[in-house]
Amino acid sequence: MKPELRLFTALGPGDIVNARKNQLAGLAVNETSIAFSEQLFAYCRLHNIKTLAISSNSRIDRLEDKNITMENRPKSFQNSGGLRFHLSLTLYGIYLAIRALRFRADIAIIDSGTSHYFVLTLFRAVGIPVVANLHNVLWPAGFPPTGFVHRAIRSLNRLFFRYAAAGAIGVSPECERQVQAESDHRIPFFQYRCQFRREGFRHSPSYQGGTFRIVFVGRAEKNKGLLDLAQMAADLKIQASVKVIFDVCGDGPALLELAKLIERDRLSDVVIIHGRLEREALLKVYGEAHAAIVPTRSNFTEGMPQVCAEAVLSGLPVITSKVANAFDVIGAATIEAEVDNIDSYVSAILSLINTPALYTRLKSECAQLALQFVDQEQGYSTAVQRMIEKLYPDVS
Repeated sequence: MKPELRLFTALGPGDIVNARKNQLAGLAVNETSIAFSEQLFAYCRLHNIKTLAISSNSRIDRLEDKNITMENRPKSFQNSGGLRFHLSLTLYGIYLAIRALRFRADIAIIDSGTSHYFVLTLFRAVGIPVVANLHNVLWPAGFPPTGFVHRAIRSLNRLFFRYAAAGAIGVSPECERQVQAESDHRIPFFQYRCQFRREGFRHSPSYQGGTFRIVFVGRAEKNKGLLDLAQMAADLKIQASVKVIFDVCGDGPALLELAKLIERDRLSDVVIIHGRLEREALLKVYGEAHAAIVPTRSNFTEGMPQVCAEAVLSGLPVITSKVANAFDVIGAATIEAEVDNIDSYVSAILSLINTPALYTRLKSECAQLALQFVDQEQGYSTAVQRMIEKLYPDVS
């Protein structure tokens, strides 16, 4: 292996320091997935890669863990909008490039959303190969950027991918398609899948009639389609021959608004807000559900939602649209609705309820599709390894 390979990485907003402290203390993990940071750090420890990892978590902290240094370093104007938002991303990208240079990094891997991609050209300017890690697509599938500012950012990002990026990795085929189109196929791209601990997941029972339960899991935001659930529930009260219940799991800024819609339309018996659940409680909800729904809207850059993996691990068909970018990954277990079309989602749900053969076929595909999410050879660290070997062929 290249002597003392030095890796610099920016890992998004998670509290990587506290997560590692809890792990070292032997505290139980309450997440269904294996955190990307956990996968990466295990790989770096195994291969003795000197690593500096920085998250943008608002709780400033630092931890030295053998060959890995972890830091939480928040962005300036972190929750701002408009010009201050773009300024925040730019300044943070500059800060990261300076830290990577001082660290004498051989390679930098930067998560999507950390900064504007074009700002990462600074890493190339100071001689550090930079790899973009796409948890999200560049734009919602089928909805390229519009408006002057977004089109200008896309043009600048295209220059980065074409002339400055050393490579990219990402969570779905759509991530790869978009990067390769922007880079004119000039850079290597390696896909990976989110990884899970198999224990605890159990296949929900097949639907045999009666109440039909649908689970929504994720950040409670409008662009995740959260508020659309209220109208779906109201329509299904009229159109469905059975009771349809939505179990809403997750926390976020739109949860209060959803609660108001539920109260206004008297939907408390069919839309149940659980909030954020710990692992065992969430797995129980999955185990009692008959399907999962991912109603992502056209203004959100979904990469490939982890809930889709959790759903197939639980034996649940998934109701979603093309902007979730799940069809390439778990397509055989999904039923497609039209983007931003509540009526289409209602029709898809009714199809699952009223067509037992369709439901059974989708459910039967889940077990095979789930294997990719418990196969570490398809995980994040494997994509990192493949990229390092591509950039440093002498690595053994």
